[in-house]
Amino acid sequence: MKLAFIGCGAMGGALVSGTVAKGAADGGDVFVFDMDGGKTAALADKYGVNVCGSEEEAAEKADIIFVCVKPAVTGAVSKKIKDAVRDAKGGKAVVSVAAGVTATSYLDILGRDTKLVRLIPNLPAQTGMGITGAFFVNFDAGNARDAELKSGIMKILEAVGSVIEVASEKMIDEMIAVTSSSPAYFCMMIEAMADYAVKVGFTRAQGLEMAERAMFGTAGFLLEKGKHPAVLRDEVCSPGGTTIAAVDALEKAGFKKAVLEGMDACRAKAVKTEGYI
Repeated sequence: MKLAFIGCGAMGGALVSGTVAKGAADGGDVFVFDMDGGKTAALADKYGVNVCGSEEEAAEKADIIFVCVKPAVTGAVSKKIKDAVRDAKGGKAVVSVAAGVTATSYLDILGRDTKLVRLIPNLPAQTGMGITGAFFVNFDAGNARDAELKSGIMKILEAVGSVIEVASEKMIDEMIAVTSSSPAYFCMMIEAMADYAVKVGFTRAQGLEMAERAMFGTAGFLLEKGKHPAVLRDEVCSPGGTTIAAVDALEKAGFKKAVLEGMDACRAKAVKTEGYI
């Protein structure tokens, strides 16, 4: 399976590195293009991928084409790769990581029968610990080629973390508040905890490490053990102890309410009122 990555910035680069480093594809089967030649040269040097001179060249050589550019230029890129996609007569798939760009925006240019995937990845994909939402359009479960393409796409996404396949396009934008934007919330929590550590006498570096490891370790524990967070919280809260005092103060300050309101605000920005398939 040949792969093309058009746009090799933070997310495109993470997908390329995860794909090759985790053995989801050989570097020789990966074709990359970016307006910044330095990015593709670095990927070629490290992973042995093939650098292309244009979007069209990358699309022509690949079975699966990842469009990893800014939302504002997805239309221009779609027009450039249209012939390569159409000439393949259904033998290629286009995968978009652009937030807010609907499937219809692509299909209007590439053709209504184009096999398309809308993704919503998040920043931890850069360390192989991401979570990606995926919505598949025009994939027939009974078609061998479609099944092969879908399997190849899932293999790549699993190389950079976990994947959740959603049943409707709207759910891709709904996920933004929970996955794509949530690293910012966690960073706010880590920063606040580190501030407190400095307040009581630790260095900034010590405070950040303590907060980061506490959050990382807790998330890892919940994932490994399959525990509900409320159960772990209760296990940590001894009767009349220090932790329940902190939890009580956080509840009174509206901690959970603030998180929910923030996520509602994110959703309001992300979810469209029309335009979904």
